[in-house]
Amino acid sequence: MIILKPSWISHNGMPIFSIDIHPDGTRLATGGQGRDSGLVMLWNTAAVLDENSENDENVPKMLCQVDSHLASVNCVRWSHSGKYLASGGDDKIIMVWTLSKYPNSGNIVFGTKNIVNIETWKCMFTLRSHSGDILDLAWSPHDSYLASCSVDNTIIIWDAQKFPSVHKVLSGHTGLVKGVSWDPIGKYISSQSDDRTLRIWRTSDWKTDTIVTTPFKDCGGNTSVLRHSWSPDGQYLVSAHAMNNNGPVAKVIERDGWTYEKDYVGHRKAVNCVRFSNSIMERKIGKKNHHMCLCAVGSRDTNVSVWQTGLKRPVVVLESLFQGPVLDLSWSANGLNLYACSYDGTIAILIFDPKDIGKALTNQDKNIIFEKMYGISPLERHNNNLLIENPAILKMNGNQRSEVQEVDPKKEIKQPPPNVIKPLPPILKKQIETRTSDGRRRITPIFIPPTPDNAEEINVLPFSSSSECKSQVVVERVNNIIEPNISNSCSNFSQESQTPTIIDSTIPRSTPTSVLQVSPNRGESKKRPEPVTLISNLFSTKKIKFNNVEDNEISSDVRPNFSETTIQKRKFAISNLCTDRVVVENDKCKTINGTISKMKFYTNNLVVWEKVFSSSIVKYCTNKTLSLIVVALSDCTIHVMGSKNGSLICPPYVLSSLVTSISSNNHYLLCMTQNSLSVWNIYKQECVLYEEKLNTLVCSNKNKPVNVQKCMLTENGTSIITLTTGKSYMFSISAKCWMIIGDSGDAIYSNSTQKNKHNGLNKTSGKYPLGVMQAYSSKYKSNLDFKDTDGISELCSKSFLEQQMSAALALESDKEYKYWLLAYVSFLIEREDNDRLRCLCQDLLGVSHGYSNHKKVETIIGMSKHDLLREVLVIVAGSRSTQRLFTEFHDQLQQMSLND
Repeated sequence: MIILKPSWISHNGMPIFSIDIHPDGTRLATGGQGRDSGLVMLWNTAAVLDENSENDENVPKMLCQVDSHLASVNCVRWSHSGKYLASGGDDKIIMVWTLSKYPNSGNIVFGTKNIVNIETWKCMFTLRSHSGDILDLAWSPHDSYLASCSVDNTIIIWDAQKFPSVHKVLSGHTGLVKGVSWDPIGKYISSQSDDRTLRIWRTSDWKTDTIVTTPFKDCGGNTSVLRHSWSPDGQYLVSAHAMNNNGPVAKVIERDGWTYEKDYVGHRKAVNCVRFSNSIMERKIGKKNHHMCLCAVGSRDTNVSVWQTGLKRPVVVLESLFQGPVLDLSWSANGLNLYACSYDGTIAILIFDPKDIGKALTNQDKNIIFEKMYGISPLERHNNNLLIENPAILKMNGNQRSEVQEVDPKKEIKQPPPNVIKPLPPILKKQIETRTSDGRRRITPIFIPPTPDNAEEINVLPFSSSSECKSQVVVERVNNIIEPNISNSCSNFSQESQTPTIIDSTIPRSTPTSVLQVSPNRGESKKRPEPVTLISNLFSTKKIKFNNVEDNEISSDVRPNFSETTIQKRKFAISNLCTDRVVVENDKCKTINGTISKMKFYTNNLVVWEKVFSSSIVKYCTNKTLSLIVVALSDCTIHVMGSKNGSLICPPYVLSSLVTSISSNNHYLLCMTQNSLSVWNIYKQECVLYEEKLNTLVCSNKNKPVNVQKCMLTENGTSIITLTTGKSYMFSISAKCWMIIGDSGDAIYSNSTQKNKHNGLNKTSGKYPLGVMQAYSSKYKSNLDFKDTDGISELCSKSFLEQQMSAALALESDKEYKYWLLAYVSFLIEREDNDRLRCLCQDLLGVSHGYSNHKKVETIIGMSKHDLLREVLVIVAGSRSTQRLFTEFHDQLQQMSLND
């Protein structure tokens, strides 16, 4: 064994509180106190371990120094991938650092004269949630989470995939929490506190599994940290400061039953830190090879002891290695190098010989050991956090797999293309300089791309000294004098591009239009003396457009302006190839008492019936359910006729103003005028809603120009409109008011991660009214953008899904309610919101106790709540974190079904 104590690794004589070696062994991180701030320093291990490199002036010793922490740095920890370095300290914040892909090496450290940073490390994330000093950090297996503990008595679990999002706050300690450590299997996380307890938490539900108290009853709070550690095979947890017969020990807690009958003894003062090597060593003792784990123990007595599991005595004890307490330990990936730091501001490296401690197993051999112990490898454990406990879940998952079609092995399977990193746009190396007639220089700007901070990988860059970089931009001077291009006009920007204009066929024009027709060739249309109006495809739900010879395209998908309309087109044409069609001739005949318009209904090019009207036809719609055709005239009347013979079903309806939109669905008819909306049940000849004013919607959008973008009638007679502001409304007959069912400009909608879920719905079918209207409103999106630091986006997503469910319920849209209910369940499972999920399942289940056969199962929009619960449980069964909730409601539902 070799002991090294490089004197050049120091924090200017200040204490070093933490040390950690990079997984690839090339960098050593130390954290501690600086002169006026906290310090994080990175060192080149090549200069530490190799004497020749240490004496070589071309090999840098210090790689980087950052002093961004405002107070002492208590802990530094590399992620298992080596991509990130986390640091936490007395300033109550955690900084997550990463190596820049485009380093600006050679920078002199601020406040110094000769200290140069060879590497550039940037703070990618700043985590703020603790209210006290942060004492310890720990990355979970596979770097999914980062755990931190503090003097505020809490442990915070940070979601490493969504920094700076807080995944969970673990509360329960009544004293300062001074150490935190992850089980290598990922099933538990442990914490040790000054309240004389060591808590073991389950990661499945983040609840306390075990509280160990007995070994710590006689302990005092005289240690600055309590850094305990799990063995790499997960079988042992070795605590920091514990007592046995009034002597300080490191207590060995076994995973099987959480028993604690063994100790690591020999230190004269309290144990500050314990650190297991991540490697499992294979050592030959006698004639057999044994698998052992290495454990180092550091104490306030300045001594370090190294132990191997299975042996009664330590491998080595180093006395008086430091002049102050040992505060932190770290092992290299091969398990042969041990790094230690002390309060005296120095570090020590212990280099072991494989003959003394054995050889580290490969990852493949470690996976075999894990599979024998736990039945699952660490990688599989990462993908599936829990084992399946309920056989019903296995059966359900098996049924789901059986529904999947088998893939023909002979067919070529197209693999998804790998993620291709898009190259940065090329930087122009030439800058053009010109002069105007007044002598002023004009320089064409060049594009300089921003430096990306989120490097996907850390590439070990060659260490080199800094040198001045000369600009590579070539300035090209053009001697031609140019005239300044200055103009006061804004002709390049049309008004349409600034404010979308909704065109309506009923908007008055300065010059009345005489002829409206459809023709594929404009030249041919002008030669026709008398164009004939063709209306066909009566029962088509497709969008029909009016085309004018003199005017631009106008949509019959009525989007009225709230201004007054006073004129109608005299002749128009609508055409579509179909067996059924209607021919309309407005102002066909002029009489003393007025003009007469004519309508013909064709089937297979044969006239079935004809009808005349005393006013021009402005709008029409069809009703497939009742075989009706509804016509709106320019005299503000509405005629309801049978499509088979053209006979009137009832006398014409009379409105107070001109109709701008008309539609029919099932038994209902909707008519919209410039400022009101009416709905009738034409089957029962009853008024559902009569001339409801639209002023309410105008008043709620005072600051924006308001036009109707889309108008729709549902099968149950509910009227829905979407405005150009992005808001959608429905009129509730029972509540007698407008209800908002969607707003694409709303802050909650804009910042919801679930807003694109409606893409899975059919946005053209009348059976999905909410999806149809939101497809229109989504054209008007908000430009809101903010950095989510308090989990606001998650709350917005939850609120959005709840709003979708309530809107579908109000519209009585059963298919959409079911769709959003299952989407809401998936969201709750993903966020592990088991409390809300339990309430939802309980509501669908109803009262289980005292259930009688004659009691009817409640329904939602005609759907059985129990049937909905069965579909919810299918999704719940897909997550192992909710299997106990599945078992609870599955058993109750099954029992209630047997009683029926």
